[in-house]
Amino acid sequence: MIIKIAVSSDNHIDVNRQDPEEVLAFQSQWLQAHGIDYYLFAGDLFNNFQKTADYMSLLQSKTPSTKVFYIAGNHDMLGASSEEQIENFASDQYLHNQYVDLPGTDWRLIGNNGWYDYSFSTYRDQAKEVERWKKVFWLDSSTPQDESDGQRVARVLTQSRQQLIAAQHHNKKVLFLTHFAPRHELLAPKPAAVNTPRRERIYQMINAMMGSDALGNLLADYPSVQTVFYGHLHGQHPDWRWHGISFLHQAVGVKNKRINEWQAPMFEQQWVKTLRVMEF
Repeated sequence: MIIKIAVSSDNHIDVNRQDPEEVLAFQSQWLQAHGIDYYLFAGDLFNNFQKTADYMSLLQSKTPSTKVFYIAGNHDMLGASSEEQIENFASDQYLHNQYVDLPGTDWRLIGNNGWYDYSFSTYRDQAKEVERWKKVFWLDSSTPQDESDGQRVARVLTQSRQQLIAAQHHNKKVLFLTHFAPRHELLAPKPAAVNTPRRERIYQMINAMMGSDALGNLLADYPSVQTVFYGHLHGQHPDWRWHGISFLHQAVGVKNKRINEWQAPMFEQQWVKTLRVMEF
């Protein structure tokens, strides 16, 4: 049995000033027309947790031939009522700390939102300084969070390890869906414009919020992990092989007056261009 999946991330429908109903209609039509069995979204749809959940529910209802699953990115987590909601939101489509076995195959899809622990930054050992910067300048400072970023990553690792052990016990090959980058090597090269101490500091502070090497190290400990889908970084990032794992990025990105991360002129074209379609 062949199963066809499509993976996307970082659509940022509100930031990109797109009409949600038009995007919904286009994505639903495209997924059905191309015989997609599973549509996986790796986070950052809206700057609001409930709006993302509602959109995914509507997409599922309008695309009955496709199973729709998603995890939350840092933008989606905005507006959540609590960290408890982010961790345990009741939805058949929300894949955080959940798994789905692909029928007729030995593949298991595991999802985890992920988080960051500053390990991509030269400030990795200066947590208090990063926390102060984050509180003033970074979007995530308004996300409900009852613990430090390091503690949050520790929970991500515990959850992921438990899921990977269970998959190994059932002799499953693993597709892993997460939002934040799981290795620093996935970052884009440092821009030439980062050429002053002030710009270097900002660059390093932003890198601190991009992901965690610890998650990548954990995934590499399990030979059952074959493919990791991640987002968050925006821009174009080449496929990367490490310890037998393929790391794949599929972000639509942002286009506005200040930033243009698209390689296509229109949102729908950019979504199709960056969409990752695979058969298993």
